[in-house]
Parts: sequence; C-alpha cells; structure tokens
Amino acid sequence: MANFKIKNFFLLPIFALFFITAVFADGNIVRPDMTNWEEIYNQQQEADFDYIFGLDPYQSDEYTKYMYSPYPLFRLGVPIIFKSITIQPGYYLLTPRDKNGQTWILFKENGRVSHVIPIYKEETVPDSFWEEKLPHPKLNAYEKVRKNTMNFIGKKFGSKNQRTPIPSAYIEFDDKGDFWNMILYYGSKKYYLIFKKG
Repeated sequence: MANFKIKNFFLLPIFALFFITAVFADGNIVRPDMTNWEEIYNQQQEADFDYIFGLDPYQSDEYTKYMYSPYPLFRLGVPIIFKSITIQPGYYLLTPRDKNGQTWILFKENGRVSHVIPIYKEETVPDSFWEEKLPHPKLNAYEKVRKNTMNFIGKKFGSKNQRTPIPSAYIEFDDKGDFWNMILYYGSKKYYLIFKKG
C-alpha cells in the first residue's frame, strides 16, 4: 500500500506536466496557410480611373501640413504584377486614398502617381503595435523637452508651420507561393494588397 502511494505521488506530477504541455503546445504548432490566394487575387479589379498627368490632387495640401512626405518610401527589388500592371523595381512612395467608396494605394515616383492598386482588406492597427515594432530610443531630458515642444507646436499650429507629426508607417511583404502579400501599416490603419510574382 505504501509503495502504491509513493508511485502515485511521483506519477501524479508527470501526468499533470503531460496534460499542461498538451494544452499549451497547440499554440506552437505550425499550421499550413489555407488562404486561397488565387481567389483573392482574381476578385480584385483594376482601377477604372486615372490621375491626370499623374498628379495627386491632395498632395499639395499634405505638403503644407507636413515638413516632408508623410508616406512611407518602399524599395521594390523584384517586379510584381497586378492584373495588367507590372510594377518595376525601384523606389515608391505609398499613399492610401479613398475613392468611389474603396481604398486604393497609390505608388508614386518623383511625386507622380505611377500605379493605382486596390486593397483587399483593411483593419485597425492595435495600439501596442507601434511600440513593439518601432520602439522609440530612450531620450535624455533635453531631447524629451525638444520633442514635446515640437509635437505641441505641430498639433496646435501644424497647418501653418509644417510641424504636424507624420503618421507612423511599417511594411510587411510576405512570400505566398505564386503571390506576394503586402501589408501596409499606416497610422491607425492596416492595408492588405496582393500581387503575382513577376
């Protein structure tokens, strides 16, 4: 009887450890991507509008509000395709725009719109995302005062002095077999785009 109790005493923690491992291990299992990328790509339509001379009508308003471009610069190293549009390697400013009830991402070169690509999904960026992905360097007392002063001036008088703080931006570009999935984080929004490999 005493041996039975001793065996149970040692076996109970082992079973408990096995049970806890089985419950929490599910989060570490790599699951295959079941997204139908071909279907998402085929559902998207090219823009049925164009910008005259490649000029974005809202760009001049933005440059009176901000000191420099508020949009992320994206370096593309390989050609990507969206329907009949081939975007060649190069540097592009990515600009989200709402038109006709849909959000489009403008690919700009040298201040001119070269491509207009639709998004297939839009989400809100969690508040903690920016601190996790783009942690701010620790500032000394002088740098904190300077930064807070400039932010105050920008928020209070930003439209007159081009000191409005620009929105944070981040880009993810994922390989999905025959497709590229691009996620543009911009301010409080997250935009999803899909391209075929060139």
